[in-house]
Amino acid sequence: MIINKRNPLWSIGVLIGALIGLFIGGMLFWMILGGILGYLIENKISPHKKEKVIDVKNPYKSVSFWVFLIFFLLLVYFFRPWFHDFFMLFYTHPSIILALIFAFISSFLFMKKKNKIGYVIVALVIFFFIVTSLNDLIVQRYIVSDTNYHLINELPDASRARIVPLAVAERYAKDSLQKSREKMGDFDFVEINDTLIWTSPRVPDGFILYFTQKVQGLMAVDAEKSSRNTKMISKQLEIGEEIGITDNIYWNLYKEEYFVELGEIYYIMHEGDILTIAPVIKYKFKFPVMIPYFDGVYVVNSEGEIQKYSPSEIQNIEYIKNNRAYPEKLARLYVESYQYHLGVFNAWFLHKDQIEVADVYGQHNKQPFLMPTEQGLKWIIAAEPYGESYGVFKIFLVDAVTGKIDMLEMDEDKTLTGPVMVVDYVRKQFPMIDWSRFTIIEPRPYVVNGKLYWMLSITPNDFAGISHTIFVDSETNNVLSFETDEGVVHFVNTGKIIKDDEEQEEGPSTEDLIKEIEEKLEELKKKISEE
Repeated sequence: MIINKRNPLWSIGVLIGALIGLFIGGMLFWMILGGILGYLIENKISPHKKEKVIDVKNPYKSVSFWVFLIFFLLLVYFFRPWFHDFFMLFYTHPSIILALIFAFISSFLFMKKKNKIGYVIVALVIFFFIVTSLNDLIVQRYIVSDTNYHLINELPDASRARIVPLAVAERYAKDSLQKSREKMGDFDFVEINDTLIWTSPRVPDGFILYFTQKVQGLMAVDAEKSSRNTKMISKQLEIGEEIGITDNIYWNLYKEEYFVELGEIYYIMHEGDILTIAPVIKYKFKFPVMIPYFDGVYVVNSEGEIQKYSPSEIQNIEYIKNNRAYPEKLARLYVESYQYHLGVFNAWFLHKDQIEVADVYGQHNKQPFLMPTEQGLKWIIAAEPYGESYGVFKIFLVDAVTGKIDMLEMDEDKTLTGPVMVVDYVRKQFPMIDWSRFTIIEPRPYVVNGKLYWMLSITPNDFAGISHTIFVDSETNNVLSFETDEGVVHFVNTGKIIKDDEEQEEGPSTEDLIKEIEEKLEELKKKISEE
């Protein structure tokens, strides 16, 4: 960037504005504002333009100034949870702070006409501006260098059928709610009393109620039954989501520890009480970035009592160790970081052994999916090869309690279909369905007898129920359709399908039948020619 020699502060102001706009948004606005402020400082406040300097009383010698400043700082400190996202922006991006510090130093040097040193400092500003734009890349490169991705030979079989997808669970819960002063909060997948369920807090609905009403309990949706099976759990929570001000859960937890982030908050039942679980993400400095890591969970009971447990302590807590604790955000970040395991140059140009998380466009719920396996709940992420390839390249399993990452490298000669393209095979199987009124959602990975399937749900566009539960064989693209929960559960548990009241093994795919017929025809031709 060329610095304007007549007005260097204008250029510095534009640079700082671009830096702020990169993260906050409205980059053009901040660049213009930064340029205007730089111009004013240079032309109106600069000491070498004495004719334009107004001789006023030094405000720093005024008692009222210091009283106001102290009062302002105390006010900001008291309401610090409200400014958490703003301060965390700078805390998690130290290069922004360094860029701003060096920008102010360079401004001072230019005002003192020490241009040579000023240009050197401006070079540092530009350097840290570049570092800021590459922050995520640097973080992921550090993560993959410090993380052990455990290679496994096979995936653990699914232990239960997660039949109801997120979008349908939300519809079921909203249709069941009969409270005029409440609405549903965010939905989360958990295991309670050996049952897979979706839970959501019943939060106040309205501006006045936001300040006057507590969270009154939960709505639970059975995830193992396709029909609507909802339950209202009523118990007032002294600290909760989407309420204000001092009884808000974020207000209280950020006052416990400020420079942390909270993962997705969820709820479980324990000994008749509703426990709110908030995963904690901390950061450690590694020049020039901050690296996120798992630091345990906050557990808040209905009375508002807060207790924090470290990752090692979680292993001894029964209601957590068999459930979930590790945040979804970290699970995805640590898997995405694997794309840099052979270096940045490879990721940008060579693409050897490079992954992409296989998200299906337009889905209500994206990876990772929390899946029940014989080894407990796992965050499962399917990755495809970089570029225009859509097969299954690698599958990552992140333990939902410890965060341990297992990785299965698929045989490249197996030609397994990934989740992005598997939707097309379902549409092909049901040509009579009006796809303008129905949709296919949430392709989640299921392992049945060591074989990888994609489980999907066909629902109306308004998600008012499940018409079919589908399993697609990733190797053959053979589509299995189930209209009853019993058929789904039986298949997940045994690998067999129920048809006409008889238990049968999954039949051969259409491709296998065609191949078999062709082989028989060849044999017949040989016999005829021999005769």
